[in-house]
Amino acid sequence: KIHLREKWQSYMKCMEAGMPIKKIAKELGISIQTSFNWRHKILTALSQFEPVELSGEIECDELELAVNEKGSHTLSREARKRGSDANRNKSNDANPTVVQVVTAVSRTDKSTFFRVVESKRIKADDVDEAIGEKLENGGTLITDKHSAYRSFAKKRSNISHKTLRASDRVDKKYKSIHLQNVNNTHSRLRQFLSPFNGVSSKYLQNYLNWFAYAGKMSLHKELFKQWFITILMSDTGYALFIAFKQNAVNIRT
Repeated sequence: KIHLREKWQSYMKCMEAGMPIKKIAKELGISIQTSFNWRHKILTALSQFEPVELSGEIECDELELAVNEKGSHTLSREARKRGSDANRNKSNDANPTVVQVVTAVSRTDKSTFFRVVESKRIKADDVDEAIGEKLENGGTLITDKHSAYRSFAKKRSNISHKTLRASDRVDKKYKSIHLQNVNNTHSRLRQFLSPFNGVSSKYLQNYLNWFAYAGKMSLHKELFKQWFITILMSDTGYALFIAFKQNAVNIRT
């Protein structure tokens, strides 16, 4: 029951460019409500591209974000001044002021998985619900020494668990024990969310799906470029290029 289907391709290009909902609506001549609905139809659909399983060495950490009730006419908390941070100490289960984004990154294939947890501080059950079904048997989970991760790992005999102090960038004894990949992911995620001037917490998972999917596509494009350049530099490069052309394969780099 989707109308104006001829505008969807243009809408996707605007989304890829990071344009806000109102600007896309003006650009394509659609209502703001339609622009909003289309964005969330697309973002909800991206959940199907989550990794089925995280394998090998998996770094895991949580990113704390302030609860955002953007678009709501009534707030379940005291209003914050612009630019101020959420006060975690005022948070409780009934009216949380912060949410946790549990993030897992596989070093094997760079698969990234996000799950929003509405909690003042994550607990073992939160970790289990977020990533419990995603970890491959025999995998290695790398985290800081947060009690939630340690309690979770104790109940999982199918994985090994390595930890380091949260204040350490790299374990002083074992250099392979670090959280640099997941910390870098959190840094890029903050940059990704910044242009939206705040994302409502109830839609945050959708935006995390978008970020993860965009990262996966970027990785595939980069691998394809490297593969294509290697082919062109080989002795058989031109012959392969002609074969692609004869079979009407579009190549974009």
